[in-house]
Amino acid sequence: MSGTDSVAQLRARWTPALTEAALQRLQGLESAIEIPTLELDGRTQLDLRGIRIEQTQLDGLQLRDVNLRWATVRDVGFKGTALVGCNLSQAHFNDCYFRHAAFEGCDIVNARFGNSDFSGARFDACRLDFSAFVSCEIAFDSIRFRRDAPPQVLARVCRNLKLNAMSMGRFTDASDLAYLERTYDRHVLRQRAFGAATLSTVDRLRAVAFWLDAVMLNWLWGYGEKPWRLATAMVAAIVVFGTLQYWLEAVPGRDWFEHVYFSGVTFLTIGYGDLAPVGVLPRLLALVEGAAGILFIGMLVASATKKIMYR
Repeated sequence: MSGTDSVAQLRARWTPALTEAALQRLQGLESAIEIPTLELDGRTQLDLRGIRIEQTQLDGLQLRDVNLRWATVRDVGFKGTALVGCNLSQAHFNDCYFRHAAFEGCDIVNARFGNSDFSGARFDACRLDFSAFVSCEIAFDSIRFRRDAPPQVLARVCRNLKLNAMSMGRFTDASDLAYLERTYDRHVLRQRAFGAATLSTVDRLRAVAFWLDAVMLNWLWGYGEKPWRLATAMVAAIVVFGTLQYWLEAVPGRDWFEHVYFSGVTFLTIGYGDLAPVGVLPRLLALVEGAAGILFIGMLVASATKKIMYR
């Protein structure tokens, strides 16, 4: 078969006898039927494109240079199997068991995995662009990306694993993955702001503004995933506003601590009224602080509520 055959042609060739022979070849057994090979990128691959494999065990095998593109694999065990240099792009795997499997240098672009167990599995230097995991047991730390993997790819993988974690009810993992996704998105913005040579001045300034916005949101509250950062920022804001009011002598005759107390009452919108600023500038500063406090409190409540609900 050539590399230009249609998907329908590739799938139609797989008779029961040829499929059985292919499985024997994968298991290292002799077969009377010759399995086709394919030359791709200077390597000879076992051509299993479009094959359909169901309800069998391929545990503990060494699968090297196997092309499973467009394959449909259901209810197959790959426990402890090493897949090296294999092409799994656009393949569909459902109800498969990949526990402690190893994927090394595999092309897994646009592959689909459903209801599969990847516990203890690892992905080393694989291409995972646009791959999808749905209701799968898989951890992000099991994936070691290629050194040349762009941040766009990393963000997409995090996004998909986040959705998978949410489908499994693992909202803490989903929160961590959401933060990683936004982190890689920030790296994309940085590349665009400072790395793209063809941007106009206006577009570059806009890109820098988007990047600075992402940096600020990360520093402020971790994109909503780290409320403790926001709480720390609120304490710092109270101290800073209090110090400014002290320098402006907003409340005459009061020391620094009392100005910080006044700042806290204003920022948290408590408004006891026991202290009041004197002068135009201190009063304007108090208005700004009160508005900032309302914004910060709303963000903190939203972030903390999300964390509590998803525990």
